[in-house]
Amino acid sequence: MKEIPNKLRLYTGMIIIIGIFCVFWGSRNIISDFDSRILFFIVIGIITESLDIRIKKNIAISISFTIGLASVLVFQSYIVAVIGFSTMLLYVEIVDGKIYHLFNSDLYKRIFNGCAYAISLATASMAYNMFDVRYTGMRMQDFSIVGIVVALLMYTIVNLNIFTTLMCILGNIKWKEAFHENKWTIINITALSPLGVITAVAYNSYGWFAVVLFLVPLLLARYSFKLYIDMRHVYFETIKALSNAMEAKDEYTKGHSYRVAEYAAGIAKEMKMSHDKIDKINTAAILHDIGKIGIADIILNKPGQLEDDEFLQIQKHPEIGAKILGEVDFLKEVAEIIKHHHERYDGKGYPDKLCGDAIPLEACVLAVADAYDAMTSNRPYRKATDSNRALRIIINESGRQFHPLVVKKFATYMERESQKGKVTYVS
Repeated sequence: MKEIPNKLRLYTGMIIIIGIFCVFWGSRNIISDFDSRILFFIVIGIITESLDIRIKKNIAISISFTIGLASVLVFQSYIVAVIGFSTMLLYVEIVDGKIYHLFNSDLYKRIFNGCAYAISLATASMAYNMFDVRYTGMRMQDFSIVGIVVALLMYTIVNLNIFTTLMCILGNIKWKEAFHENKWTIINITALSPLGVITAVAYNSYGWFAVVLFLVPLLLARYSFKLYIDMRHVYFETIKALSNAMEAKDEYTKGHSYRVAEYAAGIAKEMKMSHDKIDKINTAAILHDIGKIGIADIILNKPGQLEDDEFLQIQKHPEIGAKILGEVDFLKEVAEIIKHHHERYDGKGYPDKLCGDAIPLEACVLAVADAYDAMTSNRPYRKATDSNRALRIIINESGRQFHPLVVKKFATYMERESQKGKVTYVS
């Protein structure tokens, strides 16, 4: 097991201690006065968390928060902590066909997540009880509307702070940047909140059977969404495989797309682009040369200088790539980035000779990343340019070939990377 850095150990240890205290406090009360309703909420919580949907490698969404919020409205704080902890400790996850559970996954991570969830739900429950305004105009059946709003705010603040701080430590990044990466959780909480309230109302009015009935259409919707995500994944992996196969034919370009993706994502982060835009740029970078599949190998692998007609053929690859990807609905925006990643800021690029701000900014980011990696990689007809000289060339082309703001942010990114020892940089 990888050794945990002291700063991370201290932070996660603090969260675990607070969380375990909440759970221990709750467990003592539950043991003395056990209620089968608690077991029902734990089981439903585990089931809904186990049926999460992985959107990206490090992002998964589930509907378990609906059960968490319902428990906040139905039970006391100490019980809510136990329900939250048990949910995150005992859920089952399927990743790439392999089943992960309590006994074959990272126990420390499960305990941390369980404690973080327990703390978030317990503080939300305490906030709800404090603002439980008891007059008819501010209530929904037996629940305080003001209390619900305050509880949601408290949950969001506590949960977001716990995991944003964790990301700061793990990624050695500023809090604002980590928050920017993590703010999608606010959307998830907001979307699931009404369902959590409805679950609590259904439970209070009709009991556990109503909750089960209410969850059935939710789980069916989840299944449909899962099919859609899986279809997207298959499309993307198929296209990526084609791109990889094409790169693998040439030892000089092997790994080029992934290096470009790393540079492009770094620039986009320096430019404070949204997570969604960074994701699109990353995808575009990985697939940016897919159009070369329509160019003859004899031209692509020619060791010497290209003839004019051969260069015209090469210039078609952004449009070919855009046409291939444009057929896939969720890659249409990515296709636009790829189509214009060889445009020049001065209007002398291809295929449409766009200039200045008419070029999509994401394409400008990809252009700089692509050019830098191309210059610093060996080719059949030349040796690689050293990183310092390549960077100076890009800086000198600011306002001509490349977007000035993108060049500025690229220089900042490279300087930051040089301080981490990842690249050599001389100012």
